[in-house]
Amino acid sequence: MKDRIYKSVVLVSFLILLLVQLRLTYNSYVLRDRDYSLKEKTLINDEYGRSISDDKVFSGGGKIIDSVLSRNMPALKQTYLTNRTAFNKLSQRVSDTLLTELQKESSMDSVFRSIVKRNGLDANLQYLLTFQQIEVNFDTKIGNITIFDSKTDTQFKADQKTPYGVIIDGTLTNPTIQNRVTNLSVSGKLVYDFRITFNLFVDPPGRTLKVAYQMLPTFSLVALCIIIIVGINYYTYISWMRQKKETDIKSDFLNSIKHEFNTPITTILVASKSLHEDEVLNDRNRVNALVHIVERQARRLHSHINQMLEISEINNNINLEETDLNYEVLTLVNDYKIKVQAPDSLTFDPHGSEILIMMDPFVFTTMLQNILDNSFKHNHSDVKMTVLFITAHNGGYILHIKDNGKGVEEAIKEKIFDKFFRAGKDNTVSGLGLGLYYVKQCLDIHGWEISVRTALGKGTEFLVHIPAGQRADSINH
Repeated sequence: MKDRIYKSVVLVSFLILLLVQLRLTYNSYVLRDRDYSLKEKTLINDEYGRSISDDKVFSGGGKIIDSVLSRNMPALKQTYLTNRTAFNKLSQRVSDTLLTELQKESSMDSVFRSIVKRNGLDANLQYLLTFQQIEVNFDTKIGNITIFDSKTDTQFKADQKTPYGVIIDGTLTNPTIQNRVTNLSVSGKLVYDFRITFNLFVDPPGRTLKVAYQMLPTFSLVALCIIIIVGINYYTYISWMRQKKETDIKSDFLNSIKHEFNTPITTILVASKSLHEDEVLNDRNRVNALVHIVERQARRLHSHINQMLEISEINNNINLEETDLNYEVLTLVNDYKIKVQAPDSLTFDPHGSEILIMMDPFVFTTMLQNILDNSFKHNHSDVKMTVLFITAHNGGYILHIKDNGKGVEEAIKEKIFDKFFRAGKDNTVSGLGLGLYYVKQCLDIHGWEISVRTALGKGTEFLVHIPAGQRADSINH
């Protein structure tokens, strides 16, 4: 439960921090995009205003607007006052005529290029001129009447219209608030008052990429920051899990050592107390039995203490010598068979030829004995069987130790060599969780490797991999 809460808190914290970073980055991009070429836009706006100071939209545009509107103003007023349906149709026809004339007679291209050349601006700048709204005023009491805006149905195709009105001239394809240079509303007076609104957009090609390129250092720092945050969170989580694992292992070890040490100590204390009783002292057989109990439990304590000491001393006293692998295994198996009671069995099938390798016979024997102890101690079969044999592999050899025990779960197979690790919490099986750890240490100092084949209910097979051509000076100890 605590693991899930910790993971959830870490994940939520990381997502919040990530969203904040992305939001700040996006806001920085928007600000940079808005202010991009601000000086150039201000310059173009001023120059464009001076170029049409006595005109509308572009040079000659005012005459076109005056001509179309002046001849239609009386009809527009009449239909507006008498027939609104006819007024709407007439408004659309007048708007289409006006915009078509403006497109046909546009001189905006020469006006814009003149501004660019005169001020030494980027020759690749693109522009777009749009006509957004026309309003007329027949009577101050009625107020302004819109006969055209960007939402009005017109004869123009979709590629000739934008959210900012109908395109009059220009090649810019993405008009936005950010690249709008001018938004002008100009009033005029013919037979009646009118007001027109138009827009000029200017932008270099590839603006988005250029802004993104300018933001590259910021993007890089944000990415680096996110990577560092992910790394810190991951490292913190892994460290926490490792510490938790070590705490659990130490707790298991303390519980195990308490059980393994308390049992013989308690037995020795009880036996010792009994030896003080006159009734017991007068019975030779009871004294011998109690002495044997004390001796057996003392040996058990001595075995546990030696096992822990062997772990700390293993790297300090290593004496390698050329030894026949068949002989060492056979000697140990013959000695170990004394502890194996029928119908249980321990067998060894020697390799067909002599195998001379560099090893420390004592360390090797202790290591192999630990594996055999495990194969019988954790085997709950009615008939316990362990088989040893040697096979050749890639110029080297593999020592197989195979039993018919309960097997090991796949999830913990890689953990069985960890210090103090014990598979399961069965206190009926003695041990401190050091046996297989000692095995791994012995193999490491010899430069050998070990692998495990196992399946629940089908037993376990340990494979000790001994490389070919090993020499005493090639072993790291």
